[in-house]
Amino acid sequence: MPFTRLLLPFLALATGCAQGSSGALGQTDTTAACPPSELVCAVSGIDAPIAKGAALPIQVSVTSEGAATPPLSFVSANPAIFTIDDARIHAQAPGLASMLITTAGVGAQDAEGDPKPQASSSDLVVDFLHVWVAEADALRLHRVTTGGLQTSPLPAAMEMLVGDELTLVAAPHRGPQRLLGELDAAFEADPEVVLMLDEGVPGSRRIVAKAPGETTVTVKALDIEVAVALTVLEVKP
Repeated sequence: MPFTRLLLPFLALATGCAQGSSGALGQTDTTAACPPSELVCAVSGIDAPIAKGAALPIQVSVTSEGAATPPLSFVSANPAIFTIDDARIHAQAPGLASMLITTAGVGAQDAEGDPKPQASSSDLVVDFLHVWVAEADALRLHRVTTGGLQTSPLPAAMEMLVGDELTLVAAPHRGPQRLLGELDAAFEADPEVVLMLDEGVPGSRRIVAKAPGETTVTVKALDIEVAVALTVLEVKP
């Protein structure tokens, strides 16, 4: 689909917890809308592949000098690789495709004058960014500290005392590289030994040691399973 390229006199900044990745035309800076616990995001923006089957939200703010700010849209150049819905990149298949940052041109409005949700030949491309999608081959569990940062992956077994709490997050990897994206993960463990609280963070649970015993915390996402053996010890006076 042909697009008319136009360099507009403004800078679109995708704000989050990282400096971000510059667009190919030098007009934009795109960053994942990541929580502080996403260490990869905090370091490199979206300069890492997104895991197939995961979703990556992005935040965008626009500064303008001497011109009114136009409404922006995000369009995937290849929906077979990834789609974009409500400022969220949904990774569909491994590969490389461009994310187009566009604004509506003449004839690209609907009956109410609002920009059409899909790009048309009259849309103006402000900038574009190459996005990689990779298929994860492993899940790793990371502990989230009280300060919101993630530690290195957990060992195969660990111990807790009754009353202790532990926040875990499942992260997709391909080889040594950690991939980006929020996961729809399922957590399982013996409810007699630990409580697992869903606090609304995708791919994460807060684990509370409930009673002495042994259990296995199992996490499943992207058709991959990872587990850690957990022993809860009783506090003796």
